[in-house]
Amino acid sequence: MALKFVYPGVLLLGLAITAGVGLAALLLRRKSDRRGVRAANTQRFRALPVYKRKRRWSIAYRILLSLGLIVSLAAAIALAARPYRRSTAKETVNHNDIFLCMDLSASSCTGLSGFVDGFRGLVSELEGDQVGVCLFNTSSQQYVPVTEDYAFVSQRLEELAAYCDAAGEFQTTYADQYQYASEIPREQRARYNELNEMLYAFDRGVTAGYEKKGTSAIGEGLAACLFSFPELETQQRNRIIIFVTDNQPEYIGEPLTTLEEVAEMCAYDHVKVYGVYPAAETEENAQARAQMKTAVESTGGAFFQLDGGAAMEQLLSAIRSEVQMESETAVSIRNEDTPELMTLVLLGGIALLLALLILLLIKTGWRMLRGWPARRRRIALGAATAAAACIALIIIRPTRLDLNKEICTDNLDVCFAVDTTISMWAEDYNAGQERMAGVKQDIARIMEALPGSSFSLVRFDNGAQVLVPYVRGVAVVEDTVSHITLPSYNTAEGSTINAVHDTLAAMIRASKGRSGMRKTIVFLMSDGEITDGSELMRFSDLAEGVDDGAVLGYGTAAGGRMNYPGRGYLQDTARKADALSILDEENLRAVAGDLGLNYIHQQAGGNLTLNQILNRIRRLSVRTAQQEGDRTGVVETYYYFAALLALILLAGLFRLIRRGNIL
Repeated sequence: MALKFVYPGVLLLGLAITAGVGLAALLLRRKSDRRGVRAANTQRFRALPVYKRKRRWSIAYRILLSLGLIVSLAAAIALAARPYRRSTAKETVNHNDIFLCMDLSASSCTGLSGFVDGFRGLVSELEGDQVGVCLFNTSSQQYVPVTEDYAFVSQRLEELAAYCDAAGEFQTTYADQYQYASEIPREQRARYNELNEMLYAFDRGVTAGYEKKGTSAIGEGLAACLFSFPELETQQRNRIIIFVTDNQPEYIGEPLTTLEEVAEMCAYDHVKVYGVYPAAETEENAQARAQMKTAVESTGGAFFQLDGGAAMEQLLSAIRSEVQMESETAVSIRNEDTPELMTLVLLGGIALLLALLILLLIKTGWRMLRGWPARRRRIALGAATAAAACIALIIIRPTRLDLNKEICTDNLDVCFAVDTTISMWAEDYNAGQERMAGVKQDIARIMEALPGSSFSLVRFDNGAQVLVPYVRGVAVVEDTVSHITLPSYNTAEGSTINAVHDTLAAMIRASKGRSGMRKTIVFLMSDGEITDGSELMRFSDLAEGVDDGAVLGYGTAAGGRMNYPGRGYLQDTARKADALSILDEENLRAVAGDLGLNYIHQQAGGNLTLNQILNRIRRLSVRTAQQEGDRTGVVETYYYFAALLALILLAGLFRLIRRGNIL
């Protein structure tokens, strides 16, 4: 393939200048030759063997010197013109978002652990697709937002399968056998309580207001799932809902929306619904089945009745086919600098010149250099040093990051660990704002600076919870962050950074377990207070898995008051005054030191230090991409040094032609 150059004009200009310099040097040499003294009767001298031997050596030396200099100069000019190649990269891109939307009413979810395990197996086969889980009964809960963190999804599905088993055991062992809890034999009470706690952990999120509203809000459950897709109206992706329900609503009053109405909305937004009916076919449920079948098929999906393993396999096969059909090959064409060949040619020419110089110095016994004036020796040494430096830099091929370029940092997993204790609502940020306002602003700022990254969100106060697993889109994180509110005053038990340790460790492991060369970035955001009487634990065991990030501190040493809705400013009964939350930088510095990160005390407005860290993370992303052959976001600089080397070689060419040493 023919060489292409980014700056072909530089190549033409360099060759023209070389020709002009050579011609000028020849003309000056001829003028100088005409002023010389001519000798007669030199035939006998020319016939001497020693003369012939030295002449042959001189001719060979000049030819090789000319060859080495011309080759080196031509290669340097070619490098200054930036040789490149146009490459075509192909990769498979999956554009599928899959939501499992599941009815948790007792009549619907009992005995579905096998189905959940089957879906879990499907998730393990995916690559590049996003998966989420919505649960509903009276109300709806986004159990897992759409994410590529398959390990997190698998863990949640395992817990959901255990819930289904527990619901089935509770129904057959207790609900169907006893009308009142007091009737349960004493020896079965422990298991009854255990099952109650397990079921409550799920049910409390989906049974809000059931006393007034009833249960099994079928249409509302599907609608909540539909609008859980991020960027539903703007992003072109294939969206699928696997809708599991027996379609037996037990409303009190009129529902907000019906299954048919939501099916129309799904069809409008090009979301296919695959209906899964978990109950056996009977005369009693025939109408519910028919209604559900009609609704889901109107979206372009299909209806399945789980009356055996065959239906389950048919469903999973249909989803696999849908996912494969929507995968596509993305082709990207880009220009890549390819100085390798010209660098080898340059090194060949320089090696020849260096060998000839060493041979000449050996033959003359270094008399040549000793005969030069001191000024000439200094010029020669300086030119040689500059040339050597240029050659070294061309080989190293240094680059610089262009922060003005749009860099897609898609090889980063960024975890936000946010302190959500009551003290984070103290009003000492930016002259009266709540600390949490600063946290939300900084999260938005970080996400904007690291486009294309996968983001996750962890909150901690008494305990810790993953609010958002690693997701590519920022919409889910933005929405979740905007809804972070004060914890319950009645359940608050003091604050401690220790609560986030284990969950943060799990998020770091999840990042390291993902495919590709990815870097794990952690931003821990807190006021550093520990008020539950515990001592700060060490975080140094997590340092190995953290590639960059920062610990961000919020608050002031003077402290801030906390205004709790409905209670006013919280009181310090000992001082009989408003309670103050005081920033504890010592704890935050200790955590930062353990994690190998910088600590930054955040203030309102632009923070140069955080900008510096974000630029450092962007550089880390670019360096990681370079290791995989992607040089997006970097600016080459080797050709500057090639141009300087060409000037040095031109000066040498002029001097050697002028003195008659070559050509």
